[in-house]
Amino acid sequence: MIPAPGRTTVPRRRPGPPGRRAAAVALVTLAVAAPLITASPATADSGLPRISTAPPQKGECVRPSKQHPADVPWPQQYIAPSRAWDTTRGAGVTVAVVDTGVDASHSPALAGRVTPATSDAGIDCIGHGTFVAGLIAAAQQPGTGFAGVAPQARILAVRATATDGTATASSVAAGISTASAGHARIIDVPIALAKGSPELTAAVREATRRGALVIAPAYASSTDVTGSTDGPAPAAYPAALPGVLSVSALGPGGVPDLSQAPRTTPDLAAPGDAVMSVGPGGTGKFTGDGAESATAFVAGTAALVASAHQNLTPSQLSDRLTSTAYHAPADKALVGAGTVDPSAAVTSPVSAWDTRPSAQHREPLRMPSPAAHPGRSRAITITAAAGAVVLVTAFAAFTLPRAGRRGWRPGGTTDPAGR
Repeated sequence: MIPAPGRTTVPRRRPGPPGRRAAAVALVTLAVAAPLITASPATADSGLPRISTAPPQKGECVRPSKQHPADVPWPQQYIAPSRAWDTTRGAGVTVAVVDTGVDASHSPALAGRVTPATSDAGIDCIGHGTFVAGLIAAAQQPGTGFAGVAPQARILAVRATATDGTATASSVAAGISTASAGHARIIDVPIALAKGSPELTAAVREATRRGALVIAPAYASSTDVTGSTDGPAPAAYPAALPGVLSVSALGPGGVPDLSQAPRTTPDLAAPGDAVMSVGPGGTGKFTGDGAESATAFVAGTAALVASAHQNLTPSQLSDRLTSTAYHAPADKALVGAGTVDPSAAVTSPVSAWDTRPSAQHREPLRMPSPAAHPGRSRAITITAAAGAVVLVTAFAAFTLPRAGRRGWRPGGTTDPAGR
């Protein structure tokens, strides 16, 4: 065919398969999105040795860490407990850690503020109890940005595990009873059991009667405790018991931990994955994961509140923590509760929340969102950017195949007759 005068034809390139082209666009956009989705503020150094609820292999004790990161860890940026420190740092409040024991002999961050309830509670071969205690109450040391939520609170060390790190309903019940008898105002039990017992229920009830708030993880991060990671996590005890404040974990930037759907509904969420704290045997730092670690941030916040508002009952203290939590739009769908906010919990006026003992059974009051801080603002930006990229990917996957079938070409004209 001879072209008509004045008309220029543009050679047409046969369009590739629409699915292939859409896939290529998706790969490109996801490549752009990946740094945004995975970016997060100051996560724990991946080179740090790990602490878990299980002992090291071959029955050895955790070796001292030689790592001393100087940056402020992401949890301390995200929930910003330092915003409450002009009011209180937890002085006068004792927090019991019912776990593997607490070794404070080598940790200047906890020196002088740890009391072992029994002789074996001052030894921590596994390291988990020391790690949790540091998240609650470690004082900031020169050259490091790490500090506990309530750096002037005292720690009551209570051992509730065997040498292999396992715990039973009986051993946890005994630990809670020891903690309440030791006049702990807050009892952190970073243990999730698949089964409870009448003895455990009675121990929690007695601790509450004595004025202690019990805090525990809504699920276990270790298969050694739950027995399985398939399907929903089993109901967790003591978190499933009345009067216990249950906690779920957040990852860097506030991303919910969705590894298991907990059957025990969380009351609060807090940083728990890729968090940094002290450990046994030295001054170095470790990293850890799980809802067990998240309980420490709630326990530390509870210590701040109890120090600033000394006459609260356990139910009133629990209600203040949940009512002042930061509620992002997806919180309830993803983690079942708002994120603990130390500053709001300490400084919100009493008139803004209900102090009646029955308040914990009602829908939490919606508090004004706390002032933005770098960690939370960065998390919101990351989420928005990732959402925008997903929309672009979906648009490209839908539009380009249709355009290809219609002969669309950038920079050229299409002959209406298809030539």
